[in-house]
Amino acid sequence: MSRLPALPAPELAAFAPDQLRFAAAAWPMRAAEELRSALIYRALAAASRRALPAFAERFAAVMWEEIGHVRLCAAVGARLGAEPPRHDVQPVRERLAGLGDPRARTIALAVSEVAIGETISMSMFRESRRATTEPLSRAAIDSILADEARHHQLGWDALAALGPSEAMQREAAHALRGSEQQIALPALRFLEAGKPFDPAWAALGVIAPERRVEAFYAGVEQVVVPHLHRLGLDGGRAWAARYRAS
Repeated sequence: MSRLPALPAPELAAFAPDQLRFAAAAWPMRAAEELRSALIYRALAAASRRALPAFAERFAAVMWEEIGHVRLCAAVGARLGAEPPRHDVQPVRERLAGLGDPRARTIALAVSEVAIGETISMSMFRESRRATTEPLSRAAIDSILADEARHHQLGWDALAALGPSEAMQREAAHALRGSEQQIALPALRFLEAGKPFDPAWAALGVIAPERRVEAFYAGVEQVVVPHLHRLGLDGGRAWAARYRAS
């Protein structure tokens, strides 16, 4: 298991207690998401041993990197005064339950969780890094971002090795819908409600809702859709059909 990166001491004097509490709460949630990713990579490594054996060990290696992210996020949250993360593995079990066939599981997870999921995650961490000034938070985001850049490329490489298929096309539409519902739509609802966003939260690593929306759609339009086209898939059709895909 990889060691935690060297992290600077937090510099929190400029932040009020309520500002710090709000921003610190993001780190246990990040830890939970990183554990979800680790479990997905574990399942993907197992499935790909039969469906895409050249990638099995690479997926397994990323699983350990994601576990390192879990530990990192929990450690940063603790230093900022957050509660320990709470992990619920049931959503992952439900995700995997309908993907028993190794090839179908490999395609589904490589599309949604690695290629598209890690691409959008990379866009979010890049945006977070842009505005974060608090040294501990920024260092942790830098560390995760360096790994996410490699992880997303692994996903696209795996899809290229599998070759385009209608199953991959359908899964891309599902993945784009899920990403939009999880990332962009809550931020849009926040903006529509007219809720205030404290700039101090951005300095502590929380993405402002308008920037979250912009980063999400830019990631889709500038990275995901072109990558799908290069694979021989119809990225525009996947995006347009994301709420029609069965």
